[in-house]
Amino acid sequence: MKNINYKSKTAYNAISHKNRCEIEEEVDEALEFEYGLDDCVGIFLTDNKESMPVFAPVGGCEKIISRKESETGEHSGARIVLTRDNHGHRATGLGGAGATKCEAIDIVAGSLTCAKEIKTGKTQSRANFAEDGARLYLTERGDVNAYFATAKSDTAGVYASSKMKSGAGLKSDHTLIIGRERVRILAGESKYDGKERLATGNAPAKPIIEIGATSTEKHHRAVLGENLVEYLDEMNKVLTDLNTKIADLELSLLDFKFSMAIHQHQGVGVGAIVTFPDPINAAPEFLTSVAPTINKTTKAVVDEYNKIIKEIGVFGLPEAGIEGASDKKILSSTVYIGE
Repeated sequence: MKNINYKSKTAYNAISHKNRCEIEEEVDEALEFEYGLDDCVGIFLTDNKESMPVFAPVGGCEKIISRKESETGEHSGARIVLTRDNHGHRATGLGGAGATKCEAIDIVAGSLTCAKEIKTGKTQSRANFAEDGARLYLTERGDVNAYFATAKSDTAGVYASSKMKSGAGLKSDHTLIIGRERVRILAGESKYDGKERLATGNAPAKPIIEIGATSTEKHHRAVLGENLVEYLDEMNKVLTDLNTKIADLELSLLDFKFSMAIHQHQGVGVGAIVTFPDPINAAPEFLTSVAPTINKTTKAVVDEYNKIIKEIGVFGLPEAGIEGASDKKILSSTVYIGE
């Protein structure tokens, strides 16, 4: 027999590879002629005698597709359960309460594999959303937030109850979603003719996308990048204008001080006596500076009001429940990120 490099990733990480057929042919030879691997040793995906928890007890409405049967003929290994809404023993969920219109599909790989101790075929287990390895759970009506034990956010507008609503829950140690061209995560009604409804019969609430840990109770609105860049650019211009105004004010003060200085004159008396500026000469200088000063002050007040208006457009008035302008706001009203 040839030396089979069964750890080779090259053949199976390529769309087409000549070694793939050769490897499979050698595996066939090993199974059929040389080793006779029919004694449940597990290598090359042959069967094995691994003892795993069994899915039991089975509800009367349930149909199970399982990879193998236990020694006692019960369902074992990876499974697909066609059932009614439940998340554990037969009294859980809407199905356990005898409700109708609550069809569910539970797809599981690794029953109780996350438990602290290894469980064998001596253990019976139905769905265990905490300790099963990987799960995809679909329910016509249920409460997936409760089943997966996620925290309720304290941030206003983020949390929405999933009670009596259709749900899809995906859980594993690492969850990978890949799109060769694009990955889209969306919330809200689709663009069908007419309005969509929830499984409760109600219209969907405001769409929210929540990103965070399952234990997160505090969320922040996501920042809208393009609007933030535009706002920061405007603030940079405001700071530049402010620096210019300060420089102009300093020059005006310098001119005023100079005017006061040149109006000093020699006083009468013994020695060199310098008196205060002559009000007759200083007054005209002062009066000529009044109008420009008032104009600058007025412009500063107007600029401040315009700045406040811009800030309302960008940040809104959260205390009054008013969002910023749709084309200016920095904070998203749809995407929230947990702390």
